[in-house]
Parts: sequence; structure tokens; C-alpha cells
Amino acid sequence: MTTRRTFLRTAMLGAAAGTAARFGRGIALEAGQATRAAGAPPAIIDWHAHWVGPRVVELLAARPSPRPPQGAGWFDLDSRLRHMDEAGVQRQVLSWVGAAYDGILSPDDARPIWRAQNDNVAAAVKKYPARFSGLATLPTANIAWAAEELERAHSELGLIGAVLPLDAFVTLAGARTLAPIFAVAQKHRSHVFVHRGPAAPDIPGQALETGATNVYFGLPAAGAASAAAAPTPGDNVQARTLLITATHLATGVITLALTDFLDAYPDVSVQVAMMGGAISYVAEQIQMAAEEAGKPVPAKRFRSVYLDTGQSGRGPRGIALAARVFGADRLLFGSDSGPTESIVPTVESVKQAALTADEKALIFSGNGLRLLAAKGVGKS
Repeated sequence: MTTRRTFLRTAMLGAAAGTAARFGRGIALEAGQATRAAGAPPAIIDWHAHWVGPRVVELLAARPSPRPPQGAGWFDLDSRLRHMDEAGVQRQVLSWVGAAYDGILSPDDARPIWRAQNDNVAAAVKKYPARFSGLATLPTANIAWAAEELERAHSELGLIGAVLPLDAFVTLAGARTLAPIFAVAQKHRSHVFVHRGPAAPDIPGQALETGATNVYFGLPAAGAASAAAAPTPGDNVQARTLLITATHLATGVITLALTDFLDAYPDVSVQVAMMGGAISYVAEQIQMAAEEAGKPVPAKRFRSVYLDTGQSGRGPRGIALAARVFGADRLLFGSDSGPTESIVPTVESVKQAALTADEKALIFSGNGLRLLAAKGVGKS
């Protein structure tokens, strides 16, 4: 039986130290030697990098709404490559949460957009195979179409998986509606990136992340009268909205790691954005409550997903805590490139985290290289 004491010793300390000892030293040495070799590319693998294809921009620009994302960082591959070189990033895994349009556009209207995005990502990967890998954008408004598109992404486009919206994983009931997608993912050993965003309205159990309107967290209710909707003078709205995001992300991790949903898909790797929000901070309380109920959580459950260092998950202390709870070998470097102007602050955050050099090497490149190899990237 797993007790809280053994959980703390094995999951939080052993996963970071023991796993790093097994995997980290060899990978870190290899990465360091590669970086120092003359003419070698930089070593960082960036798993949280947004990019929108040119055909998608054209399609969205022709509509009154929704409009394309704003800022050249979303689109310009040449400037992106220059910045990757400056920041020491060898490869980015390109993605975009186009499923967020499921609640705005009909499935028929949305289908050309996400198909165009996947075609454009595949073209970018083909043009720069040593610098980019790609994830397919999938709809949640038509699960059958999404499963077909994931099949096409693997068999025709050369992509390694897909990105899906977090709101579909807020409850187990919502996640189970995506079973046809995960069946295809299991067949192809896909990588699934779960990123913040709404799912289609008919996905059950959604609790929308509503930004500055959330009564439970001390903010005005959505749809409230304008006067009532205004923040109370002197309140810290930014702190409250960050708490909403952290809680929302943690709820997704609970569905994916602490239920039986992924048991049927052992060959699918799953990444939750932004360090899974607050999950590392509440993991001990989750285990304590489970023990008191007579159903302790196996430590391995916390290691069934990967977490990344994207924008809301790049605090150095948070990264170090996640390494203790989940293991350094379950953390992926992610910059949130696209909407964020620079990759460098996230690189510096990992460097500042209270981790060993081996653990940092795992986050920067070792874990990513191992995952890419499992997906067939780099194999002839």
C-alpha cells in the first residue's frame, strides 16, 4: 500500500533524484557534448510553440469573425528560426488550439480551417525537418471527423499527434466523449497536447475558464449588469484570474492522471500545458485524502502525464516543485512561443530552478529527445 510517507519519499524525491540518476546523467552528458561540438545545433526541444499557417490566415481574414491571431510571432517562420537560434532551441513542436473555434463556427465552416492548418504545419515540417515537428489541430464538434483527421495527420501528413482543448478534460465524462480520437492515437502512438481552450458546447461537464468573470473566485458573474461586472476598486483581479487558470489546468491533470481514462491508451503520451497549473501544490493533499478514504493513489499515477513550462508554468520554484512531485523526467520545456515575444525568459526560469544540472538537461532536451525518438522522429 502506498502511504503518504512513501508517496513523498518515492514520488516527490525518488522520481526526481532516482530517475534523473538513471536517465539524466547520460542524456545531459550527450546533450552537453552535442552543444559544444563545432557546428552542432542548439539542444533545447520546445514542446509548447504556437504557429498559424498562411492558408488559415487567409481563411480567417475573409470572415468578419473570428479573426486571425494578432502579431507576427504567430506566423513568420523565418524570424522564428532566427529567434530559436538566438535562444538555443534546436526544435519546436508546432501546434495551435483551433478547436477553440468549435463554439463559434459550425463544424462545416470550421473544417476547412483546421484541415488547412494541418496541411500548413505538415508543409513547415517538410521544409525544415530538423527544426520542426507538428501536432494536428482537431475539432471537438465532430469527434468522428477528428478521429479521421488524426489518422490523416499520421498516415499522410507526417505529424506526431494532436492538440486538444483543456475544457474537454475538466470532467471524466467529457474526456470519454473523445474515445474515438484516443483509439486512433493509441494505434499511432500519438503525442496529445492538452492546452487551454473551450471545447464544443456538446462536450459534457465543461466548466469554462471565464477569465475576469467567475463568482467562485471572487470575480463578477458572467453576464452581470455592467456596474456589477466592474471589479471592486482595490481588488487584485490579475491574481484571481491566475488562480482560475491554475485551478482549471489542475482539473485537467486530475482527469488524465488520477482516473482510469488513459489506462486504455498506454502508448499515447499526454502533455498538459503550463505545468498543469496548481496540481503540484495540491498533490500531497490529494494523496492524504485518498489514504483517509482507504484508496491511496499509486505514485505512478502522477507520472502518467507530462507537464510543460509554458507561460503560466514557468516560475522557477514551481518547476522545481513539479520535478519533485512528478519527476524531472516528466517535464518538458515549453516557451508558449507565438503569443509570447521571447523564448529567453523561459530558458532563464529553468536555469534558475533549484534542480541539478542533470535534471535541467532532462527538461531542456533529454525528455524531448526520448519522446521524439518514440514517435519515430529522426529515424531513417
